[in-house]
Amino acid sequence: MGGTGLVGGAIGRALEEGYQVVVTAGHQDVAGGWRLTAEEPERLLEILNREEPDIVISSIRGEFPAQLRFHHALADWMAGKEKRLLYISTANVFDGDLSRPWTEADPPAPESDYGRFKRDCENLLREKLPGQWIIFRLSAVWAPECPRLRRLEACSRRGEPVHTCRGIWVNLSPANQIGMYAKYVLDNDLTGIFHVGTRDTVDYFDFEKMVCNTLGIPLPRFEVETVEGPVYQAVLPARAGIPEALQQTVAQTLRALKENRGS
Repeated sequence: MGGTGLVGGAIGRALEEGYQVVVTAGHQDVAGGWRLTAEEPERLLEILNREEPDIVISSIRGEFPAQLRFHHALADWMAGKEKRLLYISTANVFDGDLSRPWTEADPPAPESDYGRFKRDCENLLREKLPGQWIIFRLSAVWAPECPRLRRLEACSRRGEPVHTCRGIWVNLSPANQIGMYAKYVLDNDLTGIFHVGTRDTVDYFDFEKMVCNTLGIPLPRFEVETVEGPVYQAVLPARAGIPEALQQTVAQTLRALKENRGS
């Protein structure tokens, strides 16, 4: 669900080998798939009864109250069945305390409306689907086609300013890494919380400049807001047993952006 977005698309491509993937999208027709928005829990149930999926992956978007009702309906349908749910969450579940990076063992501490909503969705699914749920928490998602990169290119080309922040340290969630994590977790019947991202952090403004330098994009005019800190918006992977091939660093993310540019 949400399979035509940046994250949903990366997961879908990673699962093409070994899985039959059925995609839903909110506002466009999908070959072999369905139109479905977060405001349509009744249609969700129709699709679930028609497809009878073994695994449901939710990266759907929509208004927060609608999404909660949607995931209530989804969890009620899945409860007690031999089925698994992979839910895409966010580093914002820790945005009430930016004093350090967070790992899977830490309890959420959200402050923003978005962070509280995602925490509430996590709690709902954990309560209704014991032993069936998988949660991926993501930081800043990057890929050759991602909106963040297109924005840097467009502002550089047009001479428009880019508002950015110095002093906010993030880890990165490369889209290809998210896809590989999903395949590994599902292939091995794993459950629980996974922080999917680089195991190191970088100042966000510095990383934007690194991206431009690595890809040969003339530096746009940055409007820099300096944050007293450092502060962290980072969810570091700390689960044991994750293969080295799935681990990534900031430097590897930059190399992958360059190697896959235009592919």
